[in-house]
Amino acid sequence: MHSAEINVEEVRSALERLTANASRELVIKQPHWGDAILCGGLLAAAGALKTNAPVEAAHRWFDPKLEADPRTGGWFWFWTAEAAPALSFYIRTKRPEYLEYARKVIETLETTAARTPDGAIVPHPPALEVWVDVSYFTAPKMATYGDVVGDRSKIEWAADQILLHAKYLTDPASGLLWHVAYVEKNGHSPCLWARGNSWFSMACAMVLAILDQQDRGPGFRGPDPAGSLRTKLDAIESAVVRQLNAVIKLQDESGLWHTVIDRPDSYLEASSAAGFASALGWAIFFRYRGLDLARARTAYVRAINAICSKINANGELTCVSQQTPPGDFDFYNSIEVGTAPYATGICLGALSNALLRSRDPARKNETNRVWLTKPKQS
Repeated sequence: MHSAEINVEEVRSALERLTANASRELVIKQPHWGDAILCGGLLAAAGALKTNAPVEAAHRWFDPKLEADPRTGGWFWFWTAEAAPALSFYIRTKRPEYLEYARKVIETLETTAARTPDGAIVPHPPALEVWVDVSYFTAPKMATYGDVVGDRSKIEWAADQILLHAKYLTDPASGLLWHVAYVEKNGHSPCLWARGNSWFSMACAMVLAILDQQDRGPGFRGPDPAGSLRTKLDAIESAVVRQLNAVIKLQDESGLWHTVIDRPDSYLEASSAAGFASALGWAIFFRYRGLDLARARTAYVRAINAICSKINANGELTCVSQQTPPGDFDFYNSIEVGTAPYATGICLGALSNALLRSRDPARKNETNRVWLTKPKQS
């Protein structure tokens, strides 16, 4: 596959293998906090591949959860992630039990989840720590829920979470994000972790899409059409563009990124490439202002090609760093690689988007930007 282009048939073949294996694995494997991300990836793949089999597998995994409330007293990463597939199922089916499940997660985030004095959600109280991953596990879910129920305050809350994470975690020298900020110590973990940066990139892309839709929607226009939502949209776009321009420069010629993103002496890793491919796909489609578009396109193609090459004959995304708490450089570089449900889910989303975009190329609007141009229904 030539590095300057995406071979659509190879993307389709890789996505089909990945989807088939993930559909089997999700319903038989041991529980993992990444399962909800895998479930969401299957729903995305179903749309791209025009098949219902992944939806059926996703339902078999998720529907038994409806018999009980979300375990919001349990480990943070499990219950927060489950809001996303619940909302996706509601959007697909309009069945109120899915929306109610998501509401309980969102309500916990909004009312009882631990946070810093200025409102950034912290995952492991009583430690007052801001983790880069949390931007992905909270803000897109809150924004989607607000969009579904028509509650602008929740969409603004999502924007605030993104901006608070950027405030605490952005390295002023590079625009990249640290893994964890230690609020009371006014410090941060020592390394720029690739997958952590991709969590933030994806969170920004997801929230920006909803923010822009709301800001431009006639139902939300007031005397000042720009308003606070437009100001926050611009700030998020600026932060993620600076980050992505830095990310692009650090991509390895293989199309992957090093697990400590600015350290070429750390190993190359696939889940971050899937995350960056997902974010870059949307950034290019929406023409983020200030994005180095030519280099972004090249990086995107290389990342898509790279993750396709890491999907083996059994349909497993390989070369994935396992669960990674913060540590020093030697610690990050010692994390084992293998397969993981969160990585498979992210990859399913990235490849599904690549396949859909190949059928629905971006169309420019009157401002020469591409913002939520909806494809015609067939």
